[in-house]
Amino acid sequence: MRIVDLLDRGARLYPDKLAVAVAGGERVTHAELAGRAGRLAGALARLGVGRGDRVALLAGNGLAHFDVDLACARLGAAAVPLGTRSAPEELAHAVGDSEPAVAIADAEHGEALAAACPEAPLLEHGSRELAARLARDGDAEPPAEPAPGDTALIVYTSGTTGTPKGVCLSQHALCFNAVSLALAQRIGHDDVFLSTTPLYHAASGTRVVTMLLDGQTHVVLPRFDVDSCLEAIGEHGVTSTVVVPTQLQRLLDSPALAAARLATLRLIVYGAAPTRLETIRRAIDELPCGLFQGYGTSEACSGLTGLLPSDHVPGVSDERLRSCGRALVGVELRVCGEDGAELASGEVGEVRVRSEKTMTGYWRRPEQTAEVLRDGWLCTGDLGQLDERGYLTLAGRARDLIISGGVNVYPSEIERVLGGCPGVREAAVVGTPDREWGEAPVAFVVADGPLDPEALRAACAERLARLKVPRRFEVVAELPRTAANGKVRKGPLRERA
Repeated sequence: MRIVDLLDRGARLYPDKLAVAVAGGERVTHAELAGRAGRLAGALARLGVGRGDRVALLAGNGLAHFDVDLACARLGAAAVPLGTRSAPEELAHAVGDSEPAVAIADAEHGEALAAACPEAPLLEHGSRELAARLARDGDAEPPAEPAPGDTALIVYTSGTTGTPKGVCLSQHALCFNAVSLALAQRIGHDDVFLSTTPLYHAASGTRVVTMLLDGQTHVVLPRFDVDSCLEAIGEHGVTSTVVVPTQLQRLLDSPALAAARLATLRLIVYGAAPTRLETIRRAIDELPCGLFQGYGTSEACSGLTGLLPSDHVPGVSDERLRSCGRALVGVELRVCGEDGAELASGEVGEVRVRSEKTMTGYWRRPEQTAEVLRDGWLCTGDLGQLDERGYLTLAGRARDLIISGGVNVYPSEIERVLGGCPGVREAAVVGTPDREWGEAPVAFVVADGPLDPEALRAACAERLARLKVPRRFEVVAELPRTAANGKVRKGPLRERA
């Protein structure tokens, strides 16, 4: 499958149906969306962009992401979305690594991209200059037909440790992901999806393709706040959206939720980071829609498993809610030991994935690609276990594993206990060198009220083996997070421990 086939089909079958709406801003139909992509593709072709080239984009949530992604797909080129929250060094790294033929930015971010990308031509999305160029060059024919295997998107990993790498996702992988998500989340022609998170991140960026599958509508929130989110749901008749745990918590805590117009909303997808059981149970009780927890990785278009609405019911066990569900259609899961052999149900090992939605590799990193793509399987680096029914429960990252006295200690287990303690908003656990045990856990805790470290120690001692009880509890104002998706960065915490 190719992205351009979905784009052209939508323009042909549903020309006047709304394709994209920016909350409080522009709206374009499916015919207009295809026309915009075609004109930008023509202009880029005149600048020398062709099959296999890269186009960098630095822009907030808006039409720029749709125009650039789809124009690149028309050319067989790859869009390289850059994080608007990235530091100058991070931008410079991504640009230097991907070597774009052209750079595009919105008005707010043009200066930052020009500084990071001085050698490539810079276009300002939405400017009069670009409009004139499109009017002049927009009818140019693309130099070549794109192929399903052409890289359509290069997403730079969030870099929780080490240097971010460019994940190469093909047109076919993105289309296959669209079908897989549509089946799992029952996305149909009349659905209206709301993007609340940055489109430069894989979890949201891949939805650009998903909502082209059968002429759906994609609503984009330029910036998230609860009031704007609720207003957009009511105004546009939103049927589904994706939120991270922090956003879900803010929605539940908002006084505006009770009066919001949510009659059309049927599904909230949450994920990207661990969610407190208390928050999930509140959502089950208080939200008038189904819930879907997703687990994935950028290296596989973000969507791998789903905990379905039928799993989110009053009285469901903690064990079920702690899981991230079962494999989506078109995804095979295994849990493997250090020797690569598949483990039995209930045993903890590395989660491995086989699917047509996995990446073709890391951009210009053959050795690192070979480390994670083995015999057709993607080695995620996540630790987890599968039960007899195929439900996956994560135990953390392999690199976060603490080995204390020869025993594997999983930080996520300790973090779950701490997350249930009064006064704890969130917690992160890392290992620190210990003369006697080799490593010992240390907990960093963000307070949500009065906090007594000794009470935390007692709670852990009651529910955990002695070697799993953190040696030290450190109260911090906030946990360090990645700019892309808000995941906790444990590297700085290990240095501090």
